[in-house]
Amino acid sequence: METRDEKDFKALRPSDFPATNFFMHISNGTQFFRNREFGKAISEWEAAAGLQPDSVNIKMPGSVHFQSNISDVPLTGLLYAASSNAQTGVAIVRSEYAFKEVFFKEGWIVSARTTKSEERIGTFLAKRGLISPPNLEKMATEAKKKGVKLGRFLVTKELLSEKELQELLDFQIKEIFFDLFSWKEGEFYFAEKEMEEGDVVVSYTPLDLALLTARRALDISAFRKMIPHNKVIFRTSPHTEERQTKVMEKLDANEKFIFSLIDGNRNIEQLIKFSGNDETSTINILYRLVLMGLIKRSRDIGTYKDAEFEEISRVLRTFLEIFRVVTDNLNEEVGVKANEVLNKAREGLSKDYQKIFQGIPMDRNTPPDDDKILRNISFYYPDPSDRLVFIDGLTEYIKNILQETSRILGMTLTKNTISEINKIRLNIFRFYTDSPVKRKTLGALDKIVAQFPG
Repeated sequence: METRDEKDFKALRPSDFPATNFFMHISNGTQFFRNREFGKAISEWEAAAGLQPDSVNIKMPGSVHFQSNISDVPLTGLLYAASSNAQTGVAIVRSEYAFKEVFFKEGWIVSARTTKSEERIGTFLAKRGLISPPNLEKMATEAKKKGVKLGRFLVTKELLSEKELQELLDFQIKEIFFDLFSWKEGEFYFAEKEMEEGDVVVSYTPLDLALLTARRALDISAFRKMIPHNKVIFRTSPHTEERQTKVMEKLDANEKFIFSLIDGNRNIEQLIKFSGNDETSTINILYRLVLMGLIKRSRDIGTYKDAEFEEISRVLRTFLEIFRVVTDNLNEEVGVKANEVLNKAREGLSKDYQKIFQGIPMDRNTPPDDDKILRNISFYYPDPSDRLVFIDGLTEYIKNILQETSRILGMTLTKNTISEINKIRLNIFRFYTDSPVKRKTLGALDKIVAQFPG
């Protein structure tokens, strides 16, 4: 939307909405939704949907450019301010953390966009396994150069069908609104704007999307009634174990990853930690697996020592400790220029390894976030056999930093750093229980030390 001075937008207040049963139901439904009383929200919004269209009209405040606040006026009501007047344009809903665009054509909601990365089409493509993350990045770069939207570009490359693209865009819009209807605060702006052909994806009324959102939330609520807390343990259904290959074909990449972690011992809390997903995403996947009959709640409820996760987490923390040793020594010598070295070392990583650190600051002032690294691994490397990819990625990263350090400062500083790495390696050799993970870790550190002999 073109930048405009806020004084160009006319304020839309609660008094601008007619005192009809329609808007009473709209307002009540919004309040119930925010209070997580989804069944009551559905009842109110269904009642509103059943009223005559002539009760919907809103007297516009003399301008097709208007603004309001969703803490004062229900979001659904604000959307109807554009919808009931058959407006064509774009609404921006802005909070402190994100903003979303809702596109209208002749009063119908036809598309939506978001600044939240988890609601972008590339994220859904990767999660569903429709395109690999490395190939997705390549396609996104090419699409941007050509000035074409990613989804449309993938169709021209025959990597997506028209039907798949339409389903993904429809799903994306619903995801955007699922989050948006939960907002309790935010600024709302609407401006008239012509729609391009590519902006028209769906045709929904505001109540269509409100009801779809509430029904989905009710599903999650239903799961929580069945599974009230995150200490519950799931196991695979007996028939699932007998036809494992066919079962896996039904799942997307993220679902496969969660399914592979279900062993009859890990509880939901541990599944969330191991996968690196947020709680809502994990719950959604578990609910789908339950509905498909692939997993069942175990009779056991509790916790157990997740040895695999603990070992992986311990090794990840060890490599991040080495990373900090390297960056601290570098920082002492070159100060703010250390970030130039770190950026160059990061750019030198292979495409696959760059994914491990996607969206994670790795500079001299910010400690690397091990939870976010785990989340990236689960997203970009959902196959269980790839869970140790961070060892190779961090090994390459550290080697790149040391090579650049040697080039700038000579071998003396590098040898001092290698000496500290050797001490950490010795502790691993002495105190870590023997396992394939330990052997892989020692092998990786040996490669670093061998490249910079004393």
